[in-house]
Amino acid sequence: MSNRLAGESSPYLRQHKDNPVDWYPWGAEAFSKARAEDKPMFVSIGYAACHWCHVMERESFEDPEIAARMNELFVNVKVDREERPDVDSIYINAIHVMGERGGWPLSAFCDSDGRPFYVGTYFPPGDRYGRPGFARVLDALARAYREERDKLDQNARAVLDGLRQIDEIGRRGGASGDPGALSANMIEEAGRALAQKADPEWGGLGKAPKFPSPSAHDLLARAGRLESGAPCREAFLRQARAMARGGIYDHLGGGFSRYSVDERWLVPHFEKMLYDNGQLLEIYGDAFAMSGDGRFAEVVAETVGWLEREMSEPDSGGLYASLDADSEGEEGKYYVWTPKEVEDALGPADAIQFSSAYGVTSAGNFEGQTSVLSRVREPESDGEARALADMRRRLLAAREARIRPATDDKILAGWNGLALSGLVRAWEATGHEPARSLALRVAEFLAREMVRGEGEGLWRVYKEGERKLEGTLEDYAYVARGLLSVAQAGGEARYFELGRALTARMVERFYAVIDGVPVFYMTSGEDAADLVHRPESFGDGALPAGAAVAVECLLRVGRLSGDDEALAVAERYLAARAPLAAEQPVMASRLLSALDLYLHGTEVVVAPGDGEAALWGAVRRAYAPTALLAGDFASEEIWRGKSAGERGEARAYVCRGTSCSPPTSDPAALARLVAARE
Repeated sequence: MSNRLAGESSPYLRQHKDNPVDWYPWGAEAFSKARAEDKPMFVSIGYAACHWCHVMERESFEDPEIAARMNELFVNVKVDREERPDVDSIYINAIHVMGERGGWPLSAFCDSDGRPFYVGTYFPPGDRYGRPGFARVLDALARAYREERDKLDQNARAVLDGLRQIDEIGRRGGASGDPGALSANMIEEAGRALAQKADPEWGGLGKAPKFPSPSAHDLLARAGRLESGAPCREAFLRQARAMARGGIYDHLGGGFSRYSVDERWLVPHFEKMLYDNGQLLEIYGDAFAMSGDGRFAEVVAETVGWLEREMSEPDSGGLYASLDADSEGEEGKYYVWTPKEVEDALGPADAIQFSSAYGVTSAGNFEGQTSVLSRVREPESDGEARALADMRRRLLAAREARIRPATDDKILAGWNGLALSGLVRAWEATGHEPARSLALRVAEFLAREMVRGEGEGLWRVYKEGERKLEGTLEDYAYVARGLLSVAQAGGEARYFELGRALTARMVERFYAVIDGVPVFYMTSGEDAADLVHRPESFGDGALPAGAAVAVECLLRVGRLSGDDEALAVAERYLAARAPLAAEQPVMASRLLSALDLYLHGTEVVVAPGDGEAALWGAVRRAYAPTALLAGDFASEEIWRGKSAGERGEARAYVCRGTSCSPPTSDPAALARLVAARE
């Protein structure tokens, strides 16, 4: 018999609809029951592609005895962290306050108001792995709730105090922020700090497990074009090349997995997330623009192909959220190979050649003597490169006969916004036309299905033709940025106006000044009514900080439309927050990228005429992350005095601050101008 989750739209919640646990979705009904029966709440947070979430479900939530204990002792609530990042943020920060590492599944034990008094992650059903068994934890915490309520209440108050302190630390010293103190030195020093932390052999930050960290990766590239930036540039390209060689990249189907369990990017955690791949399309577009390395263009084309083939909803045009790590109950089973499987698909001779190039051995590099494909050697000739490409196509066809990992087919506005920006940059840098076509399709989906009115509001979730949940700060910021990007890439001017309207609405809903310090909240005040804490946005995680992307949108809108109020909000936020970001570049890289735009923003105007397309193409192909392409949507002030040549040739103008370069009709000269270091 199905529980209450059967009627939910979230694929993650639906995965649990047949559990014997009496699950509630997050909402008033669960809180009312907990208060009426004076029971504690167990809040279980995860997502559809999460391997350990599946493990805990099989071991505990499907166990009749454990489920009966949960139902007797607790009101049990399931949360999809991808639908409710605000709820997830509270409880993931709560576990950090308690001095533990966070992760998913996240298991929060709360009072009837939702205040957490104990938070953990995965619990085995019985004592093992050095962890207490879940059944024992349930009994102990339920007993403490009955017999030691005062002590648990103290714990809950301490956790909430800790959450407030996290936000206060993010505001430290911000009330007296001086815009005049903002300088490129902040970006250069942060870039050097990241380059020093980078793995000198394999790239990326830290050791195992190793995450792509797109925000920090992007900041390395930006710092690489500034004074003494060569080590940053080298670290940026090293990571891009190593990831493209490693098993974190799907060499048959395209796209990147969530992270690598080792320092070499070899064995991934196999779930594939839209938000990672949207950001990495930007990274690989920039890497190609910076280096001209054709391998980066291949990664772009293959990843776009994966988005079209496996992540696209045909009817709406939106992009799905993720692919699961597991297939047939085993992590990675869909993706790994044995020598015999390769031989069966390719034949003996081709199997030998392919296996030597992609590291398939009888010993394997993964469980069960299977191999994760990685590019262990480069093709020795163009002929071999073509032959290996054909083998990859044949192996992909063979793989598609396997049982596929599950798709989380909900569509999230913000993640589609990230993908939109990535697709635009991928097309700009490489000229890969399918990237542009897909970008226009996603932009139209967002404008038609997710934006309300002319930018008055934004839905967060789309599933099977239904929309729900008001967008968070991340949704507004990511979608606005994506729409502004597609407009600057030659899309319709209406996309710029929608992005501008969403940016204004974003400030109305999420921006405030607290004790003299500017703040962006994750949720609006009315949407935080059922939360024990209204979380602020500051640091980057797997996704860039919504506040940082919001500042970038304000700068883009302000510079291109002449909106002084937008520029003032962005400047005030940067003056208050950028100094702290410069001290913590791993956590706050994206805000320093916004600072880069504030300091080095360059408007590029091309007066129409003969050769216009070549001039625009030169700008887009260059690595010029602070270039703002001014289309016909830009302000009259930007266009004033800009005209074509006397013979009707298009002319380009590059403007910094209050001065513009002499006009040029030479694409190569224009590329040099926009890529010039400050």
